[in-house]
Amino acid sequence: MTDFKYSPISLMAVTSLLLGVLCILGLIFPLIAIVAVPGVIFGIAAKSAIHHYELGGQKLARLGIRLSLIFGILTPVWYEIRFHSEALPGYKRVNFLEIIQDRKHSESRLAALVGQNVCLKGYALLRSRENELKSFPMSYHRTSSGFGSKDDPEEIVLVKLLEGKFWKWRYEAIAVSGTLARNPDAQTDPEAPKFILEQSEVFEARTSDGLLLSGGGGRGGC
Repeated sequence: MTDFKYSPISLMAVTSLLLGVLCILGLIFPLIAIVAVPGVIFGIAAKSAIHHYELGGQKLARLGIRLSLIFGILTPVWYEIRFHSEALPGYKRVNFLEIIQDRKHSESRLAALVGQNVCLKGYALLRSRENELKSFPMSYHRTSSGFGSKDDPEEIVLVKLLEGKFWKWRYEAIAVSGTLARNPDAQTDPEAPKFILEQSEVFEARTSDGLLLSGGGGRGGC
């Protein structure tokens, strides 16, 4: 009868594997990919300890190292691709949230961008969900004020799409590339947005930067 020799599993190998698996979530939450560094370190240390102390877990350590390396490298590349897919090439990304929250200087900061091709992130504000929209108001809020109250025109930019283009309303955040201009209607209507994004194209906001979360918090940026 063959004797079975039990070798305890290296805890560092298990830790490396867990960190490697966690790295996969970096494709959704990019900052998590930083755990790839300790994932590789624990994996290498585990292989050394396994050899020196005759422990088990060699395959776990190898898998942990591989997952950490693959997703540690893949995540920033994936994020960069998604980030650039949000705006038209050459369009300046503007921190819409930061500007709007600067109540004292928000108008002058937007006025300085008039005539420039910019990208803003936010949410479409609609009181009726039409299938094909040629224009719509956009803010950094997820929904309009509701209950008979009026949205603050200081927090809204009117989006006007390219001629012949339409956009189907969606609840999710969007990134809009267009040319910023003053709204001539604002001179006679105090409730009209003061700025327009003309000749705009709408893209899905694929990264979380610059968006308010449903709970009301956010970092700002585009």
